[in-house]
Amino acid sequence: MLKNQLLIIALIFISITTSEAQQSKNIYHDNFVWTQYIWRGQVSDKVSIHTDLGYRTHDYYKSKAQYFIRLGAIYQISPKVNIQFGYAYFSTNQFLSGYEEVMRPEQRFYQRLTVVQQAGRVEIRNRYRLEERFNANISKGVIQEGYTESFRVGYQIYISVPFNNEKIKENTIFGVLSDELFVSFGKKVYNNFDQNRLAAGIGYQFTKNFGTTVFYQYIYGQQPTGTQIYSYNAYCLSLIQTVDFRKKDK
Repeated sequence: MLKNQLLIIALIFISITTSEAQQSKNIYHDNFVWTQYIWRGQVSDKVSIHTDLGYRTHDYYKSKAQYFIRLGAIYQISPKVNIQFGYAYFSTNQFLSGYEEVMRPEQRFYQRLTVVQQAGRVEIRNRYRLEERFNANISKGVIQEGYTESFRVGYQIYISVPFNNEKIKENTIFGVLSDELFVSFGKKVYNNFDQNRLAAGIGYQFTKNFGTTVFYQYIYGQQPTGTQIYSYNAYCLSLIQTVDFRKKDK
C-alpha cells in the first residue's frame, strides 16, 4: 500500500515537471517563505478547537504575499477518522495580476475529513477538503463591493516517519512527504485545475505538546479566471502546539 502511494507521488512530480518543461516560456516563477503557527486545544475525548495563523512572503522575504487566520473545530469520529470545519480570513497580494500593492480579502468556510493509516512506524494521513470561497470583487486593481463565490476541493496524502523512535513523541526527529491537489469550480471559474503542492521536509517533536516542521514545497498552478500559470518554490516553517483542557483524575 505504501509503495503504491509513493509511486503516485512520484508520478505526480514527473507529470508536473514535464508539463512545466513544455510550457516554460509562459510560466511565472517565484520564491516564497511561509511561516505558520498551529494551536489546538483538546476540550474532550472527541472534540478539539483549532487556530491557524499564517504569514507568507514572495521574492523570498522581500514582499508580502498573504496572511490569514483560520478557526475551526475537530470531531474525532474514531481513533483514525476525524472531521474538521471552520472559517478562515485571507488577504492575498495581487502581484500575479500586476498589482503589487493591492491586498484582496477573502472569506472562506471549509470542511475536512482525515483518515489515518498505519504501516509499521509510518503514518499516512489522507485528507479530503471542501472550501466555500468568497473573494472580494476587484477591477483593475481596485477592490469593489460584493464578493465572487467559488468552490475548491482538495486531496492530500501526508506521510510521516519517525527516525529515532518507534512513534512520534518527545525528542523525536521525523521526516515528512506530502502531495496535495486542488480543483476549483464555480460560475466564474474557467480553469478547474487550481494547483498542486508537493512537499518534503523534516520535523522535531520537542515535547508531547510542541513540535516544528521545516520543509520545501513545490507549487504548480494557475489562476481560476486568467491564463497565467505559476511555479513557486516555498520554504516553510510550521510551529504546532497543543493544549489539553480535559479534567485530569485526582
